[in-house]
Amino acid sequence: MNQTDESVTVVVLGTAQDGGYPHTGCLEECCLEAWNDPKLKRQISSLAILSGKDCFLIDITPDIKYQLKIIEKIINDNAKISGIFISHAHIGHYIGLLELGLEVMNTHDVPVYVMPRMRSFLIGNAPFVQLVELNNISLTTIIENIPIQVNSNVRITPFQVPHRNEFSETVGYKIQSILKSVLYISDIDSWNEWDININELIEDNDISFLDGTFYDKTELNNRDLSTIPHPSIRESMKQFSTLDIIDRKKVYFTHLNHTNNVLRDDSKECADVMSKGYQIASDGMIFSI
Repeated sequence: MNQTDESVTVVVLGTAQDGGYPHTGCLEECCLEAWNDPKLKRQISSLAILSGKDCFLIDITPDIKYQLKIIEKIINDNAKISGIFISHAHIGHYIGLLELGLEVMNTHDVPVYVMPRMRSFLIGNAPFVQLVELNNISLTTIIENIPIQVNSNVRITPFQVPHRNEFSETVGYKIQSILKSVLYISDIDSWNEWDININELIEDNDISFLDGTFYDKTELNNRDLSTIPHPSIRESMKQFSTLDIIDRKKVYFTHLNHTNNVLRDDSKECADVMSKGYQIASDGMIFSI
């Protein structure tokens, strides 16, 4: 792909929950096929925004080495990271920062955009503080609902969402080009706990990548789901049911847990989602905005 100075491309770098797919230590039926067939592997949830020679990441995951290769195949060149926007301090969303350090890429002043508590978390804990001390990364504090004009074609705005904020805030992002806008909310506890109307947001944007961690609340029989709250896809589809079909088609569920049967294209759960007009995000999807 030839990336012109004016064009903006969004690439889905990954669609799995923080543990990836297949999931570390899982020998259950949900992961067995993926252990045996590498083609079924899903990288951890993340986006890339390509604009001219710039590449901006939404979250930097433990799979970043493979995700950079996805970008390189698209642009036919080395991927230069122009900035990284972190959503929150759960492991799938920031651990890839360590790949920028002295032992691996040894980058120089890569801009990392973080909310205030996320900044405090990084500079208050090793080994992440070393990235700052060695100038591998340069932290920029962002403020809720204040847009950041990252280049002449792309503007990114953080907004807080309710989630398990043990170490940091949790934000979603709105990515805007001159023509279109994209929502990215990989993690949220509940649509109803948020003081924003998610249906109106979907209507007002062109593409929405939304938390689809679980298909329903019965798939984890060995965990207390109250400790890992997410809206199930079934709950979300009920919440979104008043949307017109044209708006439902804007919704792509992502951040999929290894137990979530929508990972399998031939599942009844996947068919259910598609029949109601929604989409399941997959690794490597490309959107021109």
